[in-house]
Amino acid sequence: MVDTEKFHLWCANPVAVMDDCEVQIIWGPVIQDMVLRPYEIVEPDKIELYISENVASTFRKHIEVDNGGSYSYSVEKLQNGKPYYFYLVSKKKGFISLSSDTVMVIPSKKRTYQILQQCQEEHISRLSNVSLAPQKNKIAYIDKYYTWPCPEWGLCMDVSLLTSNLDGSDKELVRINGYSPSWSPINNQIVFHFDRTVNIGYHPSQIALYDFDTKSMTQLTNDDFFNYAPVFSKNGEFILYQSSKNTPGKYQTTIWMMNLKTHQTFQVTDFSQTSLQTAERPCWMDNDRFLFHGVLSQGKYQYRLFESSLSTKQIAQLFDSRWNEYHPSISPDQKNIAFISNRSGMNQIWIYHQNTKTFSQITGYSRDESVEPIWNNVEWWDNSTIVYTVNENQLVRQKVDFL
Repeated sequence: MVDTEKFHLWCANPVAVMDDCEVQIIWGPVIQDMVLRPYEIVEPDKIELYISENVASTFRKHIEVDNGGSYSYSVEKLQNGKPYYFYLVSKKKGFISLSSDTVMVIPSKKRTYQILQQCQEEHISRLSNVSLAPQKNKIAYIDKYYTWPCPEWGLCMDVSLLTSNLDGSDKELVRINGYSPSWSPINNQIVFHFDRTVNIGYHPSQIALYDFDTKSMTQLTNDDFFNYAPVFSKNGEFILYQSSKNTPGKYQTTIWMMNLKTHQTFQVTDFSQTSLQTAERPCWMDNDRFLFHGVLSQGKYQYRLFESSLSTKQIAQLFDSRWNEYHPSISPDQKNIAFISNRSGMNQIWIYHQNTKTFSQITGYSRDESVEPIWNNVEWWDNSTIVYTVNENQLVRQKVDFL
């Protein structure tokens, strides 16, 4: 056997890229903090590919290939719309074989989408956290590289909240250091959070309300806590948001509600008796129930999707998962939930069908189009159409054909 104190075998890290009746499995090493490691990382000689259909349990060996070259293998003659699961085993003489995590993918013909807006700077991320106006002809969004002239420096740049028409015309700055907009379903108001500097060593974020018609702004919270990601209720009378108030750590958050008429706030999630560490990104299902993603404290950070309600206060995981799931968004008829997940080995858009408890994979035809969950989200145009950003420089609308 090789001296494992001096040499470590890297474990193949699979990424599944879908295509028409085909899946390409791409792999590479999972190597973190290699600098100053007291050992040398060595490559496997062989890669075994295992596959399972429909469930992630009945795996069979599909093929063994030499490692190197393209670090990829294409599995052909698969069935479109059917879930497949894969994992890899890295092998080298003298080393213990290493198994990878499992990835999930659903092959399909490439879906087309309509480009609503495209940034002039092709490779600059200037369209994030998009919220549709109720009338569907305007958006509020985040520009991570908004620039403006300033006397001292000549040109300043910061994350900023803007509005525009769907095609990108009539842009208006709402606020520099603005984040996570949500457009009211009943009027032209936008809630968002912004950063505020205070003299206590960190920068707590606060919630504000912007009236698009009057161009006036109202600050809704003013405390020493982190308040993020507000979202209007279906009737426009309340907002849900995440806050670090009443949590043991300043970066942990629970879900709170605010009455917009009285500005009274109420904590609506209490996970002191659960394994949740934090709750983030609430999304209303109706005027009582809501979704959010949360972090489970089970040895490592694991993001999952949860459902709760104002009336029962009960918290239930939406579905079992071995992957990280983020940012739920429910269709108007409440039948389908769009979310971001790394189940294919990279963050992509998926849909969970509540009636059938099945999944559809919407994006993932290219390794270059990963959907980063902090800055991306999915909006429903109607019950069969979603709106999202591609590489944060294109706003697109896509019909969702549930295979």
